[in-house]
Amino acid sequence: MSEVETELFGHPRRQHVLGLLGYFTKNLYVMVKSFWPVAAGLAFSGEVMLYASLIGSVLLGLVVLSAVLEYLFFKFHLSGDQMVVHRGLWKKERLVIPFDRIQAVHLQQSAWQQVFGLTGLKVDTAGGTGSELDFSALKKTEAIELRSILTGVTQKQTQGESDQPLMALDTPKLFKVGLTQNHLRNGAIALGALMTVFEPLNRMIEAWLESAPVWTGFVISLFGFLLIFPGVILFVFLAVLASLVTAVISYYKMRVDLEGDELSLESGLLKRNEFRIPLQKIQLLVWKSTWLRRQLQLETLQIHQAKAQAESGLGALALNIPGLERDQSQRILDAVFPRWNPNRVEQFKPVKHMRYRLLAAALLPLIPLFVIGGMGLVNLIIAVLWILFRWYSTGRKYESIEATSNEAVLVVKSGWWFRNRTALQWHQLQRVSFHQNMFHKRRGIAHVGLHTAAGSQTLRFLPEADARRIVNYSLYCIENHKGSWM
Repeated sequence: MSEVETELFGHPRRQHVLGLLGYFTKNLYVMVKSFWPVAAGLAFSGEVMLYASLIGSVLLGLVVLSAVLEYLFFKFHLSGDQMVVHRGLWKKERLVIPFDRIQAVHLQQSAWQQVFGLTGLKVDTAGGTGSELDFSALKKTEAIELRSILTGVTQKQTQGESDQPLMALDTPKLFKVGLTQNHLRNGAIALGALMTVFEPLNRMIEAWLESAPVWTGFVISLFGFLLIFPGVILFVFLAVLASLVTAVISYYKMRVDLEGDELSLESGLLKRNEFRIPLQKIQLLVWKSTWLRRQLQLETLQIHQAKAQAESGLGALALNIPGLERDQSQRILDAVFPRWNPNRVEQFKPVKHMRYRLLAAALLPLIPLFVIGGMGLVNLIIAVLWILFRWYSTGRKYESIEATSNEAVLVVKSGWWFRNRTALQWHQLQRVSFHQNMFHKRRGIAHVGLHTAAGSQTLRFLPEADARRIVNYSLYCIENHKGSWM
Protein backbone atom coordinates (compact mmCIF):
# COMPACT_ATOMS: atom_id res chain seq x y z
CA MET A 1 0.00 0.00 0.00
CA SER A 2 1.08 3.59 -0.56
CA GLU A 3 1.93 5.93 2.31
CA VAL A 4 -1.46 7.66 2.02
CA GLU A 5 -3.29 4.35 2.14
CA THR A 6 -1.19 3.19 5.11
CA GLU A 7 -1.94 6.37 6.99
CA LEU A 8 -5.68 6.15 6.35
CA PHE A 9 -6.39 2.43 6.53
CA GLY A 10 -3.16 0.64 7.49
CA HIS A 11 -3.99 0.48 11.20
CA PRO A 12 -7.19 -0.60 12.98
CA ARG A 13 -9.61 2.31 13.19
CA ARG A 14 -13.24 3.09 13.88
CA GLN A 15 -15.75 4.93 11.77
CA HIS A 16 -16.68 8.57 12.29
CA VAL A 17 -18.19 9.18 15.71
CA LEU A 18 -21.51 10.11 14.10
CA GLY A 19 -21.72 6.48 13.10
CA LEU A 20 -23.41 6.18 16.48
CA LEU A 21 -26.43 7.89 14.94
CA GLY A 22 -26.51 5.38 12.10
CA TYR A 23 -26.35 2.40 14.47
CA PHE A 24 -29.01 3.97 16.70
CA THR A 25 -31.51 4.53 13.88
CA LYS A 26 -30.88 1.03 12.49
CA ASN A 27 -31.42 -0.66 15.86
CA LEU A 28 -34.42 1.53 16.66
CA TYR A 29 -36.02 0.56 13.36
CA VAL A 30 -35.48 -3.14 14.13
CA MET A 31 -37.01 -2.75 17.59
CA VAL A 32 -40.06 -0.82 16.35
CA LYS A 33 -40.58 -3.29 13.52
CA SER A 34 -40.49 -6.19 15.99
CA PHE A 35 -42.66 -4.75 18.78
CA TRP A 36 -45.06 -2.28 17.14
CA PRO A 37 -48.08 -4.66 17.27
CA VAL A 38 -47.58 -5.10 21.02
CA ALA A 39 -47.09 -1.35 21.50
CA ALA A 40 -50.23 -0.59 19.49
CA GLY A 41 -52.24 -2.99 21.65
CA LEU A 42 -50.95 -1.51 24.90
CA ALA A 43 -51.74 2.02 23.71
CA PHE A 44 -55.49 1.27 23.85
CA SER A 45 -55.33 0.23 27.50
CA GLY A 46 -54.98 3.08 29.94
CA GLU A 47 -54.27 0.72 32.85
CA VAL A 48 -51.03 -0.57 31.37
CA MET A 49 -49.84 2.67 29.78
CA LEU A 50 -47.51 3.35 32.73
CA TYR A 51 -45.92 -0.08 32.49
CA ALA A 52 -45.70 0.23 28.70
CA SER A 53 -43.89 3.57 29.09
CA LEU A 54 -41.41 2.03 31.52
CA ILE A 55 -40.79 -0.93 29.23
CA GLY A 56 -40.40 1.43 26.27
CA SER A 57 -37.84 3.51 28.18
CA VAL A 58 -35.84 0.39 29.04
CA LEU A 59 -35.90 -0.80 25.42
CA LEU A 60 -34.83 2.64 24.20
CA GLY A 61 -31.93 2.55 26.66
CA LEU A 62 -30.93 -0.86 25.30
CA VAL A 63 -31.03 0.52 21.76
CA VAL A 64 -28.68 3.36 22.78
CA LEU A 65 -26.36 0.95 24.60
CA SER A 66 -26.25 -1.48 21.67
CA ALA A 67 -25.43 1.38 19.28
CA VAL A 68 -22.53 2.51 21.50
CA LEU A 69 -21.16 -1.02 21.85
CA GLU A 70 -21.54 -1.73 18.14
CA TYR A 71 -19.62 1.44 17.34
CA LEU A 72 -16.84 0.88 19.89
CA PHE A 73 -16.25 -2.77 19.01
CA PHE A 74 -16.11 -2.34 15.23
CA LYS A 75 -12.67 -1.70 13.78
CA PHE A 76 -11.24 -2.26 10.33
CA HIS A 77 -7.99 -1.92 8.43
CA LEU A 78 -6.33 -3.01 5.19
CA SER A 79 -3.57 -5.58 5.18
CA GLY A 80 -1.95 -6.32 1.84
CA ASP A 81 -4.69 -7.28 -0.61
CA GLN A 82 -7.41 -7.91 1.96
CA MET A 83 -9.67 -6.08 4.38
CA VAL A 84 -9.64 -7.16 8.02
CA VAL A 85 -12.57 -6.39 10.32
CA HIS A 86 -12.82 -6.93 14.08
CA ARG A 87 -16.29 -6.72 15.60
CA GLY A 88 -18.36 -7.98 18.51
CA LEU A 89 -18.19 -7.73 22.31
CA TRP A 90 -19.29 -11.08 23.72
CA LYS A 91 -18.82 -12.97 20.48
CA LYS A 92 -15.72 -11.57 18.88
CA GLU A 93 -15.35 -11.99 15.14
CA ARG A 94 -12.41 -11.46 12.82
CA LEU A 95 -13.54 -11.16 9.22
CA VAL A 96 -11.02 -11.27 6.36
CA ILE A 97 -12.23 -10.30 2.88
CA PRO A 98 -9.79 -10.65 -0.05
CA PHE A 99 -10.11 -7.85 -2.58
CA ASP A 100 -10.67 -10.30 -5.44
CA ARG A 101 -13.82 -11.64 -3.74
CA ILE A 102 -15.43 -8.20 -3.65
CA GLN A 103 -18.15 -7.75 -6.25
CA ALA A 104 -18.95 -4.09 -5.72
CA VAL A 105 -18.59 -1.25 -3.23
CA HIS A 106 -21.53 1.16 -3.01
CA LEU A 107 -21.89 4.54 -1.35
CA GLN A 108 -25.22 5.54 0.22
CA GLN A 109 -25.94 8.95 1.73
CA SER A 110 -29.06 9.53 3.79
CA ALA A 111 -30.27 13.05 4.50
CA TRP A 112 -28.36 13.44 7.78
CA GLN A 113 -25.18 12.03 6.21
CA GLN A 114 -25.38 14.59 3.40
CA VAL A 115 -25.64 17.38 5.99
CA PHE A 116 -22.43 16.30 7.79
CA GLY A 117 -20.46 15.34 4.67
CA LEU A 118 -20.49 11.64 5.57
CA THR A 119 -21.54 8.56 3.65
CA GLY A 120 -22.40 4.94 4.23
CA LEU A 121 -20.45 2.25 2.42
CA LYS A 122 -21.59 -1.27 1.55
CA VAL A 123 -19.25 -4.07 0.49
CA ASP A 124 -20.88 -6.87 -1.54
CA THR A 125 -19.15 -10.18 -2.16
CA ALA A 126 -19.98 -13.26 -4.21
CA GLY A 127 -20.27 -15.36 -1.07
CA GLY A 128 -23.00 -13.45 0.76
CA THR A 129 -26.75 -13.06 0.39
CA GLY A 130 -26.60 -9.43 1.52
CA SER A 131 -23.93 -6.82 2.06
CA GLU A 132 -20.93 -8.44 3.72
CA LEU A 133 -19.99 -5.16 5.39
CA ASP A 134 -22.07 -2.09 6.06
CA PHE A 135 -20.26 1.05 7.22
CA SER A 136 -22.67 3.68 8.55
CA ALA A 137 -20.45 6.79 8.65
CA LEU A 138 -17.23 7.55 6.78
CA LYS A 139 -15.97 10.84 5.47
CA LYS A 140 -16.91 11.11 1.82
CA THR A 141 -13.30 11.55 0.64
CA GLU A 142 -12.13 8.57 2.71
CA ALA A 143 -14.99 6.42 1.49
CA ILE A 144 -14.13 7.20 -2.15
CA GLU A 145 -10.47 6.38 -1.51
CA LEU A 146 -11.41 3.12 0.25
CA ARG A 147 -13.70 2.15 -2.62
CA SER A 148 -10.90 2.73 -5.12
CA ILE A 149 -8.56 0.48 -3.13
CA LEU A 150 -11.09 -2.32 -2.65
CA THR A 151 -12.18 -2.41 -6.28
CA GLY A 152 -8.71 -1.86 -7.71
CA VAL A 153 -9.95 1.01 -9.87
CA THR A 154 -8.23 4.38 -9.66
CA GLN A 155 -10.70 7.12 -8.76
CA LYS A 156 -11.39 9.28 -11.77
CA GLN A 157 -11.77 13.00 -11.48
CA THR A 158 -15.30 14.21 -11.03
CA GLN A 159 -16.85 15.04 -14.36
CA GLY A 160 -17.96 18.58 -15.04
CA GLU A 161 -21.40 19.74 -15.98
CA SER A 162 -20.40 19.95 -19.64
CA ASP A 163 -19.70 16.19 -19.84
CA GLN A 164 -22.39 14.12 -21.50
CA PRO A 165 -23.38 11.06 -19.44
CA LEU A 166 -24.73 7.89 -20.98
CA MET A 167 -28.11 8.69 -19.46
CA ALA A 168 -29.41 11.49 -17.24
CA LEU A 169 -32.98 11.74 -15.97
CA ASP A 170 -34.05 15.32 -16.50
CA THR A 171 -37.41 16.57 -15.22
CA PRO A 172 -39.49 15.62 -18.32
CA LYS A 173 -38.07 12.10 -18.44
CA LEU A 174 -38.42 11.69 -14.67
CA PHE A 175 -42.07 12.66 -15.09
CA LYS A 176 -42.47 9.98 -17.77
CA VAL A 177 -40.89 7.38 -15.49
CA GLY A 178 -43.35 8.32 -12.73
CA LEU A 179 -46.31 8.05 -15.10
CA THR A 180 -45.30 4.53 -16.13
CA GLN A 181 -44.91 3.12 -12.61
CA ASN A 182 -47.19 0.45 -11.12
CA HIS A 183 -50.12 2.72 -10.27
CA LEU A 184 -52.31 -0.04 -8.84
CA ARG A 185 -49.73 -1.00 -6.23
CA ASN A 186 -48.78 2.58 -5.39
CA GLY A 187 -52.43 3.61 -5.22
CA ALA A 188 -53.21 0.82 -2.77
CA ILE A 189 -50.28 1.86 -0.57
CA ALA A 190 -51.30 5.52 -0.70
CA LEU A 191 -54.93 4.68 0.08
CA GLY A 192 -53.88 2.53 3.02
CA ALA A 193 -51.68 5.31 4.39
CA LEU A 194 -54.51 7.82 3.93
CA MET A 195 -56.97 5.57 5.76
CA THR A 196 -54.51 5.20 8.63
CA VAL A 197 -54.05 8.97 8.94
CA PHE A 198 -57.80 9.61 8.88
CA GLU A 199 -58.68 6.76 11.25
CA PRO A 200 -59.90 9.23 13.95
CA LEU A 201 -62.16 10.86 11.32
CA ASN A 202 -63.65 7.46 10.49
CA ARG A 203 -64.48 6.92 14.15
CA MET A 204 -66.19 10.31 14.33
CA ILE A 205 -68.28 9.47 11.25
CA GLU A 206 -69.26 6.09 12.70
CA ALA A 207 -70.23 7.72 16.01
CA TRP A 208 -72.33 10.31 14.15
CA LEU A 209 -74.10 7.61 12.14
CA GLU A 210 -74.96 5.71 15.30
CA SER A 211 -76.58 8.80 16.84
CA ALA A 212 -78.26 9.98 13.60
CA PRO A 213 -81.88 9.14 12.73
CA VAL A 214 -82.60 5.78 11.08
CA TRP A 215 -83.51 7.37 7.75
CA THR A 216 -79.98 8.86 7.46
CA GLY A 217 -78.47 5.44 6.81
CA PHE A 218 -81.19 4.67 4.27
CA VAL A 219 -80.50 7.89 2.34
CA ILE A 220 -76.76 7.28 2.34
CA SER A 221 -77.19 3.71 1.08
CA LEU A 222 -79.68 4.88 -1.56
CA PHE A 223 -77.43 7.57 -3.02
CA GLY A 224 -74.10 5.98 -2.09
CA PHE A 225 -73.52 4.82 -5.66
CA LEU A 226 -73.03 8.48 -6.59
CA LEU A 227 -69.77 8.37 -4.64
CA ILE A 228 -68.35 5.57 -6.78
CA PHE A 229 -67.19 7.82 -9.61
CA PRO A 230 -65.54 10.46 -7.32
CA GLY A 231 -63.97 7.57 -5.37
CA VAL A 232 -62.44 6.15 -8.54
CA ILE A 233 -61.17 9.60 -9.52
CA LEU A 234 -59.64 10.01 -6.04
CA PHE A 235 -57.95 6.61 -6.22
CA VAL A 236 -56.46 7.33 -9.65
CA PHE A 237 -55.22 10.72 -8.45
CA LEU A 238 -53.62 9.17 -5.36
CA ALA A 239 -52.07 6.38 -7.44
CA VAL A 240 -50.48 8.72 -9.99
CA LEU A 241 -49.35 11.14 -7.27
CA ALA A 242 -47.76 8.30 -5.28
CA SER A 243 -46.01 7.02 -8.41
CA LEU A 244 -44.60 10.45 -9.19
CA VAL A 245 -43.42 10.97 -5.60
CA THR A 246 -41.71 7.56 -5.41
CA ALA A 247 -40.05 8.16 -8.79
CA VAL A 248 -38.65 11.50 -7.61
CA ILE A 249 -37.43 10.05 -4.30
CA SER A 250 -35.78 7.03 -5.94
CA TYR A 251 -34.45 8.47 -9.21
CA TYR A 252 -33.89 12.19 -8.58
CA LYS A 253 -30.92 13.45 -10.62
CA MET A 254 -30.09 9.95 -11.84
CA ARG A 255 -26.92 9.83 -13.89
CA VAL A 256 -25.42 6.77 -15.60
CA ASP A 257 -21.92 6.75 -17.09
CA LEU A 258 -19.67 4.25 -18.79
CA GLU A 259 -16.19 5.03 -17.52
CA GLY A 260 -13.59 2.66 -18.86
CA ASP A 261 -14.30 -0.78 -17.40
CA GLU A 262 -16.92 0.50 -14.96
CA LEU A 263 -20.56 1.43 -15.01
CA SER A 264 -21.33 4.24 -12.56
CA LEU A 265 -24.78 5.19 -11.34
CA GLU A 266 -25.96 7.98 -9.04
CA SER A 267 -29.55 8.61 -7.96
CA GLY A 268 -31.82 9.46 -5.06
CA LEU A 269 -33.23 12.45 -3.22
CA LEU A 270 -33.55 11.70 0.49
CA LYS A 271 -31.07 8.84 0.17
CA ARG A 272 -28.36 9.45 -2.40
CA ASN A 273 -26.90 6.24 -3.83
CA GLU A 274 -23.68 5.95 -5.78
CA PHE A 275 -22.79 2.65 -7.43
CA ARG A 276 -19.69 1.75 -9.42
CA ILE A 277 -19.85 -1.70 -11.00
CA PRO A 278 -16.94 -3.35 -12.82
CA LEU A 279 -18.35 -4.55 -16.15
CA GLN A 280 -16.74 -7.99 -15.87
CA LYS A 281 -18.64 -8.66 -12.62
CA ILE A 282 -22.08 -8.24 -14.22
CA GLN A 283 -23.85 -11.58 -14.69
CA LEU A 284 -27.25 -10.72 -16.13
CA LEU A 285 -28.88 -7.82 -17.95
CA VAL A 286 -32.68 -7.79 -17.78
CA TRP A 287 -34.78 -5.24 -19.66
CA LYS A 288 -38.43 -4.76 -18.69
CA SER A 289 -41.08 -2.68 -20.40
CA THR A 290 -44.83 -2.16 -20.23
CA TRP A 291 -47.14 -1.18 -23.06
CA LEU A 292 -47.15 2.45 -21.89
CA ARG A 293 -43.36 2.63 -21.62
CA ARG A 294 -43.00 1.27 -25.14
CA GLN A 295 -45.27 4.05 -26.40
CA LEU A 296 -42.83 6.51 -24.81
CA GLN A 297 -39.89 4.50 -26.24
CA LEU A 298 -38.47 3.81 -22.78
CA GLU A 299 -37.50 0.67 -20.89
CA THR A 300 -36.06 -0.27 -17.49
CA LEU A 301 -32.79 -2.15 -17.16
CA GLN A 302 -31.95 -4.38 -14.18
CA ILE A 303 -28.26 -5.15 -13.65
CA HIS A 304 -27.60 -8.34 -11.67
CA GLN A 305 -24.30 -9.18 -10.00
CA ALA A 306 -23.15 -12.47 -8.53
CA LYS A 307 -24.68 -13.54 -5.26
CA ALA A 308 -24.88 -16.76 -3.31
CA GLN A 309 -28.20 -18.60 -3.04
CA ALA A 310 -29.67 -16.96 -6.15
CA GLU A 311 -31.29 -20.09 -7.56
CA SER A 312 -34.88 -18.98 -7.08
CA GLY A 313 -35.14 -16.64 -10.03
CA LEU A 314 -33.27 -13.39 -10.22
CA GLY A 315 -32.71 -13.08 -6.48
CA ALA A 316 -29.31 -11.46 -6.60
CA LEU A 317 -28.34 -7.84 -6.15
CA ALA A 318 -30.14 -5.84 -8.84
CA LEU A 319 -29.75 -2.19 -9.81
CA ASN A 320 -32.59 -0.52 -11.69
CA ILE A 321 -32.03 2.03 -14.44
CA PRO A 322 -35.41 3.37 -15.63
CA GLY A 323 -36.06 5.63 -18.59
CA LEU A 324 -33.49 4.11 -20.94
CA GLU A 325 -33.85 4.70 -24.67
CA ARG A 326 -33.03 1.98 -27.17
CA ASP A 327 -29.64 3.36 -28.20
CA GLN A 328 -28.62 3.78 -24.54
CA SER A 329 -29.57 0.17 -23.79
CA GLN A 330 -27.59 -0.96 -26.81
CA ARG A 331 -24.48 0.92 -25.62
CA ILE A 332 -24.68 -0.83 -22.23
CA LEU A 333 -25.16 -4.22 -23.90
CA ASP A 334 -22.16 -3.62 -26.18
CA ALA A 335 -20.03 -2.56 -23.20
CA VAL A 336 -20.97 -5.43 -20.87
CA PHE A 337 -21.17 -8.20 -23.48
CA PRO A 338 -18.90 -6.95 -26.30
CA ARG A 339 -18.98 -10.29 -28.17
CA TRP A 340 -22.71 -10.03 -28.86
CA ASN A 341 -23.35 -9.86 -32.60
CA PRO A 342 -27.04 -9.78 -33.61
CA ASN A 343 -26.11 -10.40 -37.23
CA ARG A 344 -24.68 -13.87 -36.52
CA VAL A 345 -27.24 -15.61 -34.36
CA GLU A 346 -29.33 -18.76 -34.10
CA GLN A 347 -32.92 -18.70 -32.85
CA PHE A 348 -34.74 -21.22 -30.66
CA LYS A 349 -38.53 -21.33 -30.30
CA PRO A 350 -40.72 -23.49 -28.01
CA VAL A 351 -42.93 -26.08 -29.65
CA LYS A 352 -46.65 -25.45 -30.34
CA HIS A 353 -47.54 -27.61 -27.34
CA MET A 354 -46.55 -24.73 -25.07
CA ARG A 355 -49.19 -22.51 -26.64
CA TYR A 356 -51.95 -24.94 -25.62
CA ARG A 357 -50.47 -25.39 -22.15
CA LEU A 358 -50.64 -21.64 -21.64
CA LEU A 359 -54.26 -21.60 -22.81
CA ALA A 360 -55.23 -24.48 -20.53
CA ALA A 361 -53.73 -22.74 -17.51
CA ALA A 362 -55.49 -19.48 -18.43
CA LEU A 363 -58.90 -21.24 -18.55
CA LEU A 364 -58.64 -22.68 -15.02
CA PRO A 365 -60.51 -19.69 -13.43
CA LEU A 366 -63.63 -20.81 -15.32
CA ILE A 367 -63.92 -23.93 -13.14
CA PRO A 368 -64.88 -22.09 -9.89
CA LEU A 369 -67.10 -19.77 -11.95
CA PHE A 370 -69.30 -22.68 -13.04
CA VAL A 371 -69.00 -24.55 -9.74
CA ILE A 372 -70.23 -21.56 -7.73
CA GLY A 373 -72.49 -19.79 -10.25
CA GLY A 374 -73.78 -22.75 -12.27
CA MET A 375 -74.36 -22.93 -16.03
CA GLY A 376 -76.48 -19.80 -16.32
CA LEU A 377 -76.61 -17.61 -19.42
CA VAL A 378 -74.54 -14.83 -17.84
CA ASN A 379 -71.78 -17.27 -16.86
CA LEU A 380 -71.78 -18.77 -20.35
CA ILE A 381 -71.38 -15.33 -21.92
CA ILE A 382 -68.53 -14.52 -19.48
CA ALA A 383 -66.89 -17.86 -20.29
CA VAL A 384 -67.09 -17.32 -24.06
CA LEU A 385 -65.62 -13.82 -23.78
CA TRP A 386 -62.87 -15.08 -21.46
CA ILE A 387 -61.96 -17.93 -23.80
CA LEU A 388 -61.74 -15.59 -26.79
CA PHE A 389 -59.60 -13.10 -24.87
CA ARG A 390 -57.26 -15.75 -23.46
CA TRP A 391 -56.96 -17.45 -26.86
CA TYR A 392 -55.69 -14.16 -28.25
CA SER A 393 -53.48 -13.21 -25.28
CA THR A 394 -51.84 -16.62 -24.85
CA GLY A 395 -51.19 -16.70 -28.58
CA ARG A 396 -49.43 -13.35 -28.38
CA LYS A 397 -47.48 -14.50 -25.32
CA TYR A 398 -46.38 -17.71 -27.06
CA GLU A 399 -45.25 -15.82 -30.16
CA SER A 400 -43.16 -13.47 -28.00
CA ILE A 401 -41.05 -16.26 -26.45
CA GLU A 402 -37.75 -16.60 -28.24
CA ALA A 403 -34.12 -17.38 -27.45
CA THR A 404 -31.41 -15.89 -29.65
CA SER A 405 -27.77 -16.93 -29.35
CA ASN A 406 -24.41 -16.37 -30.94
CA GLU A 407 -21.14 -18.04 -29.93
CA ALA A 408 -20.80 -15.96 -26.73
CA VAL A 409 -24.15 -14.51 -25.58
CA LEU A 410 -27.72 -15.73 -25.12
CA VAL A 411 -30.68 -13.32 -25.26
CA VAL A 412 -34.09 -14.57 -24.11
CA LYS A 413 -37.26 -12.62 -24.91
CA SER A 414 -40.70 -13.14 -23.41
CA GLY A 415 -43.92 -11.32 -22.59
CA TRP A 416 -46.66 -9.59 -24.55
CA TRP A 417 -48.09 -6.76 -22.46
CA PHE A 418 -45.16 -6.84 -20.02
CA ARG A 419 -42.05 -7.64 -22.02
CA ASN A 420 -38.76 -8.99 -20.68
CA ARG A 421 -35.42 -9.38 -22.39
CA THR A 422 -32.56 -11.17 -20.58
CA ALA A 423 -28.93 -11.38 -21.72
CA LEU A 424 -26.21 -13.64 -20.29
CA GLN A 425 -22.84 -14.98 -21.37
CA TRP A 426 -22.37 -18.70 -21.93
CA HIS A 427 -19.04 -18.92 -20.12
CA GLN A 428 -20.46 -17.36 -16.93
CA LEU A 429 -22.90 -20.22 -16.39
CA GLN A 430 -22.29 -22.18 -13.20
CA ARG A 431 -24.69 -25.04 -13.86
CA VAL A 432 -26.80 -26.37 -16.73
CA SER A 433 -29.75 -28.73 -16.20
CA PHE A 434 -31.83 -30.84 -18.59
CA HIS A 435 -35.43 -31.62 -17.55
CA GLN A 436 -37.70 -34.14 -19.27
CA ASN A 437 -40.52 -36.29 -17.85
CA MET A 438 -42.09 -39.28 -19.59
CA PHE A 439 -44.83 -37.14 -21.19
CA HIS A 440 -42.24 -34.71 -22.54
CA LYS A 441 -40.12 -37.58 -23.83
CA ARG A 442 -43.09 -38.99 -25.70
CA ARG A 443 -43.62 -35.62 -27.36
CA GLY A 444 -39.90 -35.08 -27.98
CA ILE A 445 -39.64 -31.89 -25.89
CA ALA A 446 -37.55 -30.82 -22.87
CA HIS A 447 -36.70 -27.89 -20.59
CA VAL A 448 -33.20 -26.42 -20.12
CA GLY A 449 -32.17 -24.59 -16.95
CA LEU A 450 -29.29 -22.10 -17.19
CA HIS A 451 -27.98 -21.11 -13.75
CA THR A 452 -25.63 -18.21 -13.11
CA ALA A 453 -24.30 -16.74 -9.86
CA ALA A 454 -26.94 -14.02 -10.19
CA GLY A 455 -30.01 -16.11 -11.00
CA SER A 456 -31.52 -18.67 -13.33
CA GLN A 457 -33.13 -18.66 -16.75
CA THR A 458 -35.27 -21.56 -18.00
CA LEU A 459 -35.93 -22.36 -21.65
CA ARG A 460 -39.18 -24.32 -21.65
CA PHE A 461 -40.82 -26.71 -24.14
CA LEU A 462 -37.94 -26.81 -26.60
CA PRO A 463 -37.58 -29.57 -29.21
CA GLU A 464 -35.43 -32.24 -27.56
CA ALA A 465 -32.72 -31.93 -30.21
CA ASP A 466 -32.42 -28.16 -29.61
CA ALA A 467 -32.41 -28.66 -25.84
CA ARG A 468 -29.54 -31.15 -26.01
CA ARG A 469 -27.58 -28.89 -28.37
CA ILE A 470 -27.94 -25.98 -25.93
CA VAL A 471 -26.80 -28.13 -23.00
CA ASN A 472 -23.79 -29.50 -24.86
CA TYR A 473 -22.76 -26.12 -26.23
CA SER A 474 -23.06 -24.37 -22.86
CA LEU A 475 -20.90 -27.05 -21.20
CA TYR A 476 -18.39 -26.68 -24.01
CA CYS A 477 -18.20 -22.89 -23.46
CA ILE A 478 -17.75 -23.32 -19.71
CA GLU A 479 -14.99 -25.92 -20.01
CA ASN A 480 -13.06 -24.17 -22.80
CA HIS A 481 -13.23 -20.60 -21.47
CA LYS A 482 -9.80 -19.13 -20.76
CA GLY A 483 -9.50 -16.68 -17.92
CA SER A 484 -11.76 -15.64 -15.08
CA TRP A 485 -15.52 -16.20 -15.35
CA MET A 486 -16.11 -12.74 -13.82
